[in-house]
Amino acid sequence: MLEGSVEYRVGIICPVPREYDICKEKLGLADETIACGRKLSRAVKGAISVTAVSAGLGKICCAAAAQYLISGLKCDVIIDSGSAGAIAGGLEIGDIVFSTEVYEYDILPVEKFNKYKNLLTSVTETDNILKNEYTARAFREFCFLVKETFDCTVHTANCASGEKDVNSKKLRETLENAYKCSLCNWETSAVIKTANLCGVKSLSIRSISDKADEEMMKDYKKNVNGTLEKLYEAVALFIYGGWLKKTAGAV
Repeated sequence: MLEGSVEYRVGIICPVPREYDICKEKLGLADETIACGRKLSRAVKGAISVTAVSAGLGKICCAAAAQYLISGLKCDVIIDSGSAGAIAGGLEIGDIVFSTEVYEYDILPVEKFNKYKNLLTSVTETDNILKNEYTARAFREFCFLVKETFDCTVHTANCASGEKDVNSKKLRETLENAYKCSLCNWETSAVIKTANLCGVKSLSIRSISDKADEEMMKDYKKNVNGTLEKLYEAVALFIYGGWLKKTAGAV
């Protein structure tokens, strides 16, 4: 056990204020402070300490926030959270996705991806969860519970991460076919890469708000609030319901 009877610390990255506000509400966070120019809110429930940060949009802001949670607050697990666009046809609005591998696609041309794949790839703890019989079974039980409780389907998939809106069929098909990704967003690679470099466990848990096509922004505005509410309800269940410890081992 850590000091103050806290067994493990969880840090949640929320790139935009809307995500932070809903996360704060659904996880029952309070004690809001400002650190390094960012809002933080916290709660301790049982032996779990949870801190959410309003990180700021984009990879630089989220990498810096993740580093602060790891180095400054000594978090044992980092969770990347927020909205995402669906690349693969099997994902629907409101679905929740735990990313496995994350590919940073906006640094090099697509034809160079395979050559530099190792440098451009980050790996979440979900990848390890699925490889172990016990943790994979626990994860399936959690997915079933989310479906029964919130009427949301939970998926695992590879994520394309880059600082550009995926709002065209051409780019969406490139990310699906060349990178073998099923969802996309701006920040996940920064958060997971930072955690990987620091040797800290990390997860990316995001909700699908749009189909990453020409209607992307219209759909995002229409769906974002409802999808985020269910996302953070599921995240609260994952952490406080003991599923984080059963699957990721927490520490």
